[in-house]
Amino acid sequence: MATRREFLSSAAILGAGCLLTSANAFALADDAPAPAPLPPSPIQFPPVAAKDVKYMLNFHRGGGNSRPENTLETFLWAWNLGAFPECDVQFTKDGIPVCFHDGKLGRILKHETDEVKNKTVSDLTWDEVRRLNVGKYLGDQFSPERMPTLESVFAAMKGSPERILYIDEKGLSRAQAELIAQLVRCYGLQKQAFYTSGSYKKILEWNDIIPDGSGMHWMGIVWGKFSPENLEKRFEEFRANNFRGMNHLNCHIQTDLSKDDPFTPSSAKLVEMNKECADRGIVFQVITWSQGDKVETYKRLLDLGITSFATDYPEVLIEAVYGK
Repeated sequence: MATRREFLSSAAILGAGCLLTSANAFALADDAPAPAPLPPSPIQFPPVAAKDVKYMLNFHRGGGNSRPENTLETFLWAWNLGAFPECDVQFTKDGIPVCFHDGKLGRILKHETDEVKNKTVSDLTWDEVRRLNVGKYLGDQFSPERMPTLESVFAAMKGSPERILYIDEKGLSRAQAELIAQLVRCYGLQKQAFYTSGSYKKILEWNDIIPDGSGMHWMGIVWGKFSPENLEKRFEEFRANNFRGMNHLNCHIQTDLSKDDPFTPSSAKLVEMNKECADRGIVFQVITWSQGDKVETYKRLLDLGITSFATDYPEVLIEAVYGK
């Protein structure tokens, strides 16, 4: 695989300035260390053509707990495993969309000063952001990794239809969503770039902006006390809109393997939701916020007929679905 610097240099020539950025937006800071070979992945799985995908595997924040969050290297790693990584998008102070999850920088930039750790992406310009080391928190071997622009990620997807990306908007405005939609069109990624939100209104807005684009709505329904009635109200809203704008639907669940029925919502409800989505041509996906590190969790979900999963544990999920 080409080094990040080599790839970004090529991307700058082929795609930079498509809409938002100049070639400078693809480049590493001049004082950034030269990328070293990344450690080998414990997973060895060949690339999977889109037409041959049996299971749709979504790596939360790009690489779950296995690789640095939201970096181009991590996305390339996930795609090479036949997975669909998620990225989180925020805008810099000067209006460049970049991939980063948290409100504050501190959790990922543990090595920085308190002043930097307390800043947000929107506090910094792109020139400041691109100098930040967002890989070191998982080990010095990841120190070359930097926060990518969304456009550089799109450049890596162009011409590779098997490279799917979930773009989780982190409270973006309509104007910002429109700007991302223009980038999606510019790179021809309407079927590869899934605009993702926990707000169904945002998914409908995305569909208004780019009707031929793709969207994934996630339902964080078990953060508080689970209510079957509230879940049914969510689906009533989807049905009232004929599930418009929704190509994939992700349901957040909880798992307790010590119970006869380990899942909340119940196994029966998961089967019901999966069937309703399948009947409408929508991929139904689940992510569990408990016991996601257990192979048995995914095997039990597979037994229910579910074939799309998001996870923080890529190795465990791949072992469960592919036996590797």
